Amino acid sequence: MKIGEVAVISQNGQQKDDFIRSICRKIDLKNERISFGKFDANDQLALHLYGLSIDDQDNDLSWDLISRKMLGYIVIFDWENQISLESIKPVVDNLSYNMRAPFIIIANIKEGKKPPIPSSFFKNKGIVLSTDFRFTFGQVNKPESARKSLRLLVDMLLERVNNF
Repeated sequence: MKIGEVAVISQNGQQKDDFIRSICRKIDLKNERISFGKFDANDQLALHLYGLSIDDQDNDLSWDLISRKMLGYIVIFDWENQISLESIKPVVDNLSYNMRAPFIIIANIKEGKKPPIPSSFFKNKGIVLSTDFRFTFGQVNKPESARKSLRLLVDMLLERVNNF
Protein backbone atom coordinates (compact mmCIF):
# COMPACT_ATOMS: atom_id res chain seq x y z
CA MET A 1 0.00 0.00 0.00
CA LYS A 2 1.25 3.48 -0.89
CA ILE A 3 1.02 6.18 1.75
CA GLY A 4 0.60 9.89 1.10
CA GLU A 5 1.26 12.33 3.90
CA VAL A 6 -0.53 15.64 4.37
CA ALA A 7 0.16 18.26 7.05
CA VAL A 8 -2.86 19.99 8.60
CA ILE A 9 -1.66 23.20 10.24
CA SER A 10 -3.65 25.52 12.49
CA GLN A 11 -3.18 27.94 15.34
CA ASN A 12 -6.32 26.42 16.86
CA GLY A 13 -5.77 22.80 17.93
CA GLN A 14 -9.47 22.03 17.83
CA GLN A 15 -9.71 23.06 14.17
CA LYS A 16 -6.97 20.69 13.02
CA ASP A 17 -8.50 17.87 15.06
CA ASP A 18 -11.96 18.60 13.64
CA PHE A 19 -10.56 18.50 10.10
CA ILE A 20 -8.73 15.21 10.66
CA ARG A 21 -11.77 13.67 12.34
CA SER A 22 -13.97 14.83 9.44
CA ILE A 23 -11.73 12.94 6.99
CA CYS A 24 -10.51 9.98 9.04
CA ARG A 25 -13.48 9.44 11.37
CA LYS A 26 -11.12 9.21 14.37
CA ILE A 27 -7.81 10.51 15.60
CA ASP A 28 -5.32 7.69 16.17
CA LEU A 29 -2.75 9.71 18.09
CA LYS A 30 -2.97 13.03 19.86
CA ASN A 31 -0.78 15.10 22.15
CA GLU A 32 -0.33 18.82 22.83
CA ARG A 33 1.12 19.67 19.43
CA ILE A 34 0.46 16.81 17.03
CA SER A 35 -2.57 14.78 15.97
CA PHE A 36 -2.56 11.87 13.56
CA GLY A 37 -5.27 10.16 11.55
CA LYS A 38 -5.35 7.60 8.71
CA PHE A 39 -7.69 7.50 5.75
CA ASP A 40 -7.69 4.44 3.50
CA ALA A 41 -8.72 5.72 0.08
CA ASN A 42 -8.70 2.17 -1.32
CA ASP A 43 -6.65 -1.02 -0.94
CA GLN A 44 -3.67 0.64 -2.66
CA LEU A 45 -3.58 4.14 -1.17
CA ALA A 46 -3.77 5.54 2.33
CA LEU A 47 -3.47 9.15 3.43
CA HIS A 48 -1.83 10.01 6.72
CA LEU A 49 -2.93 13.37 8.08
CA TYR A 50 -0.60 15.03 10.58
CA GLY A 51 -2.19 17.85 12.53
CA LEU A 52 0.30 20.44 13.73
CA SER A 53 -0.67 23.15 16.20
CA ILE A 54 1.32 26.33 15.87
CA ASP A 55 1.71 29.38 18.06
CA ASP A 56 4.19 32.18 18.54
CA GLN A 57 6.62 29.82 20.27
CA ASP A 58 6.88 27.33 17.40
CA ASN A 59 10.12 28.59 15.92
CA ASP A 60 11.71 25.34 17.14
CA LEU A 61 9.68 23.10 14.82
CA SER A 62 11.94 21.50 12.22
CA TRP A 63 9.89 22.40 9.17
CA ASP A 64 12.65 21.25 6.83
CA LEU A 65 12.43 17.74 8.29
CA ILE A 66 8.66 17.70 8.56
CA SER A 67 8.12 18.88 5.02
CA ARG A 68 10.36 16.44 3.15
CA LYS A 69 7.71 13.75 2.82
CA MET A 70 4.57 15.86 2.65
CA LEU A 71 2.45 15.71 -0.48
CA GLY A 72 0.84 18.97 0.51
CA TYR A 73 -0.43 21.23 3.25
CA ILE A 74 -3.81 22.24 4.54
CA VAL A 75 -3.60 25.44 6.57
CA ILE A 76 -6.62 26.51 8.62
CA PHE A 77 -7.38 29.84 10.23
CA ASP A 78 -10.47 31.53 11.70
CA TRP A 79 -11.87 33.95 9.15
CA GLU A 80 -13.20 36.24 11.88
CA ASN A 81 -9.97 36.27 13.91
CA GLN A 82 -7.09 38.45 12.66
CA ILE A 83 -4.71 36.91 15.22
CA SER A 84 -5.40 33.48 13.74
CA LEU A 85 -4.42 34.74 10.28
CA GLU A 86 -1.31 36.46 11.60
CA SER A 87 -0.20 33.27 13.38
CA ILE A 88 -0.25 31.13 10.24
CA LYS A 89 1.28 33.72 7.93
CA PRO A 90 4.96 33.20 8.95
CA VAL A 91 4.62 29.44 8.60
CA VAL A 92 2.97 29.73 5.18
CA ASP A 93 5.56 32.27 4.04
CA ASN A 94 8.44 30.07 5.21
CA LEU A 95 7.09 26.86 3.70
CA SER A 96 6.05 28.48 0.44
CA TYR A 97 9.50 30.01 0.06
CA ASN A 98 11.33 26.73 0.77
CA MET A 99 8.95 24.03 -0.48
CA ARG A 100 7.25 23.31 -3.78
CA ALA A 101 4.11 21.63 -2.55
CA PRO A 102 0.43 22.44 -2.93
CA PHE A 103 -1.21 24.45 -0.16
CA ILE A 104 -4.90 24.70 0.60
CA ILE A 105 -5.68 27.63 2.88
CA ILE A 106 -9.05 27.25 4.57
CA ALA A 107 -10.76 30.25 6.11
CA ASN A 108 -12.89 28.48 8.70
CA ILE A 109 -16.32 30.09 8.90
CA LYS A 110 -19.46 29.55 10.89
CA GLU A 111 -22.63 28.25 9.32
CA GLY A 112 -24.18 30.55 6.81
CA LYS A 113 -23.13 32.43 3.74
CA LYS A 114 -19.56 33.00 2.70
CA PRO A 115 -18.42 36.45 3.77
CA PRO A 116 -16.91 38.84 1.23
CA ILE A 117 -13.12 39.00 0.97
CA PRO A 118 -11.86 42.52 1.63
CA SER A 119 -9.21 43.71 -0.84
CA SER A 120 -6.84 44.39 2.05
CA PHE A 121 -6.80 40.69 2.92
CA PHE A 122 -4.13 39.80 0.37
CA LYS A 123 -2.05 42.97 0.74
CA ASN A 124 0.62 43.92 3.25
CA LYS A 125 -0.13 41.63 6.18
CA GLY A 126 -2.21 39.19 4.20
CA ILE A 127 -1.14 35.95 2.59
CA VAL A 128 0.50 36.10 -0.82
CA LEU A 129 -0.90 33.36 -3.02
CA SER A 130 1.00 31.72 -5.86
CA THR A 131 0.15 28.91 -8.26
CA ASP A 132 0.90 26.45 -5.45
CA PHE A 133 -1.90 27.89 -3.31
CA ARG A 134 -5.67 27.68 -3.29
CA PHE A 135 -7.86 29.65 -0.92
CA THR A 136 -11.28 28.43 0.11
CA PHE A 137 -13.90 28.97 2.75
CA GLY A 138 -14.90 25.93 4.74
CA GLN A 139 -16.22 24.44 7.91
CA VAL A 140 -13.57 22.04 9.13
CA ASN A 141 -15.97 20.24 11.47
CA LYS A 142 -18.23 19.28 8.54
CA PRO A 143 -17.09 16.14 6.65
CA GLU A 144 -18.40 17.33 3.28
CA SER A 145 -16.50 20.62 3.59
CA ALA A 146 -13.28 18.91 4.74
CA ARG A 147 -13.50 16.39 1.88
CA LYS A 148 -13.95 19.22 -0.61
CA SER A 149 -10.71 20.82 0.61
CA LEU A 150 -8.85 17.51 0.47
CA ARG A 151 -10.13 16.88 -3.08
CA LEU A 152 -8.84 20.32 -4.04
CA LEU A 153 -5.39 19.31 -2.76
CA VAL A 154 -5.51 16.02 -4.68
CA ASP A 155 -6.59 17.86 -7.84
CA MET A 156 -3.56 20.16 -7.48
CA LEU A 157 -1.29 17.11 -7.15
CA LEU A 158 -2.83 15.55 -10.27
CA GLU A 159 -2.32 18.79 -12.21
CA ARG A 160 1.38 18.60 -11.35
CA VAL A 161 1.62 15.02 -12.61
CA ASN A 162 -0.16 15.93 -15.84
CA ASN A 163 2.17 18.89 -16.41
CA PHE A 164 5.36 16.78 -16.29
